[in-house]
Amino acid sequence: RTDDVVTKKMVYLYLINYAQQNQELAILAINTFLMDLKQTNHKIRGLALRSLCSLKFEGVVEYMQNALQESLNDVDPYVKKTAIIGCVKFFHLGKSHFKKTEFLNMLYALIKDRDPLVVINAIEALNEILADKGGIDIDKALIIPLLNRIKDFNEWGQSIILDICSKYNPDDQQEKFDIMNLLEDRFKHASSSVVLGTIKVFLHLTKDDYNLYTQVL
Repeated sequence: RTDDVVTKKMVYLYLINYAQQNQELAILAINTFLMDLKQTNHKIRGLALRSLCSLKFEGVVEYMQNALQESLNDVDPYVKKTAIIGCVKFFHLGKSHFKKTEFLNMLYALIKDRDPLVVINAIEALNEILADKGGIDIDKALIIPLLNRIKDFNEWGQSIILDICSKYNPDDQQEKFDIMNLLEDRFKHASSSVVLGTIKVFLHLTKDDYNLYTQVL
């Protein structure tokens, strides 16, 4: 019942290793994780969820689903990020079970989250889950809000957003110019990844307009 995070990590590691070898211990491990998901300490909630999602044996899917459902709505960004990664594990553990959940819609909703890392993790999770369909659905409702707050993201996050934008086709010329105006200052970013990502977007947006394409070059 300790609240010490380091001790919790050691206990969780022990439970994960032995639960997979001993099915009788598995239920005890699950009960421990579920109880700690109710803790006020967000680090303990996140660790408990991560540990629960690390269990790989028959019967754990149901417990994971309920835990992830609650944790995706957690108030703390760390717990939400852990839940997002848990959704990917849940998907690979049982794709048929995943299709019966609302996780896909919940992940799309988290793209509007206030925390930039939650947003990027949600995008990456969707790209992996929807890999067979070409990744996340890209439309104006997704692109424009992300570009309007691109400065809030770190180098990794900006590069991911730019990669998505390089696959988007604007509805008209005005929208094309709006996107380029939003991204023009990214050419001055200290990160070469962000600069190259911006170049890729500009070349994509102007590929059908020779004069504009030449100006970009």
